[in-house]
Amino acid sequence: MAFEFVELQETRGFSDSGGRVSASRTFRCWDDAAPLTSPKMVKDHFGVELPDIREEFPDEKLIFATAFSIKHIAESRNVWEVQFTYENTEPGDKLPNEEGYIQITIDYAAEFRDAWRSGVTIPANGTQTGLDCGGTPIDKAGVPLSILVRMSDITITETVSAASFPERSLKIRQARGRRNSTIFQGAPIGQVLYLGANASRIGLEKFSITHKFRQDEFQHMIQSARRNQLSQVDTVADAQGIFRAGNVDLVQPFPNFADFNLLSENF
Repeated sequence: MAFEFVELQETRGFSDSGGRVSASRTFRCWDDAAPLTSPKMVKDHFGVELPDIREEFPDEKLIFATAFSIKHIAESRNVWEVQFTYENTEPGDKLPNEEGYIQITIDYAAEFRDAWRSGVTIPANGTQTGLDCGGTPIDKAGVPLSILVRMSDITITETVSAASFPERSLKIRQARGRRNSTIFQGAPIGQVLYLGANASRIGLEKFSITHKFRQDEFQHMIQSARRNQLSQVDTVADAQGIFRAGNVDLVQPFPNFADFNLLSENF
């Protein structure tokens, strides 16, 4: 006899809780001609006689196999039980526990920031010039107003091999607190700041790394009004006799650059 298998229909389950679907199928398999002596020998039949990861649940759409378990049936002649777990999560090229898996999350946000000028032209790549930033005065006697600044928080999670982690860790440490020297995730040079990463071991040979970035339409530059020896904002009267901040600089807290595309081959 060749490879044989049977599905235990009584174990087939299906549940839907608030739109989250989970299901399962259980099989028993054996081979009298060439006894199955290891889980690997069972896995060799995935996608042939048995289902495989990413396959759809029978008679359902968008319900995919996402995990499996293999165990030997005690006191049997090399009979193995295989259980597949299904979810309504469309699989990509990789699963979360597979090397090379990547997930990108973007939070499109905005915040208010103090400003003395509006309509300011940001220098190329957000490089500090030491010159007055120009623009239209909006402060009142040196007291700034709040303007809205659009930004995005970008989180990229990837699964990598443990062997590659030391080199990746070095690149992460070197890139922290720097801005992008090349276009990154569609953002121009200088708009994205690398905030660092979290890393944790998820297996003997795998790590999960979560990278955090912040994109800022103003290149992360901050307006700063010049002050006198009394730490008061220097003011001058405009054409209407309204006192405004005399000189306003654009300060760049993050002057250094790094190529974020070198952080990983996965993004």
